[in-house]
Amino acid sequence: MKKSVLLGIAAVALLALPAFSAQVKYEGWEGYWTWIAQPVKDFPVKMKIPWFIKIVNEKDWVLWLAQIQCGDDFPCFEGCKKLTIACNFNLALECQVINTLMAGDWSCRYQNPGPNIDKPGGDTDVCVKVKKADLLGSLPGVPGEEKQVATLKILCKPR
Repeated sequence: MKKSVLLGIAAVALLALPAFSAQVKYEGWEGYWTWIAQPVKDFPVKMKIPWFIKIVNEKDWVLWLAQIQCGDDFPCFEGCKKLTIACNFNLALECQVINTLMAGDWSCRYQNPGPNIDKPGGDTDVCVKVKKADLLGSLPGVPGEEKQVATLKILCKPR
């Protein structure tokens, strides 16, 4: 009698499950039975695509200045280095020289090919130059000593 009651409850429970899905499936293997997941509904997953830019070769990236000829603006120093960019939008690069330790006329620019980078990215050279560098008054340290004299700030905007 108890077995028939349990079988009746199990049958009612199995009959109630198909109410939410047209087919409920299960499978067995060596005496073990398990339910098989059935699709109910597909929902879209959306996101607003973010602006993405990354400097790929940033690890240990340092721009070194070397003395150059510059006429009346003596002494002058300049250095250029390749910047590799990955991005998901067309961008225009800008730069600023900040936190200068040495007085002078500081500037920066992009070349080869220039400041415009198209997605998915590419290479450009960034250059820093200082004219009329004050090597005597504002630069602390001794000759031959390596010193950070400025910081190059990389900026970008969509184009």
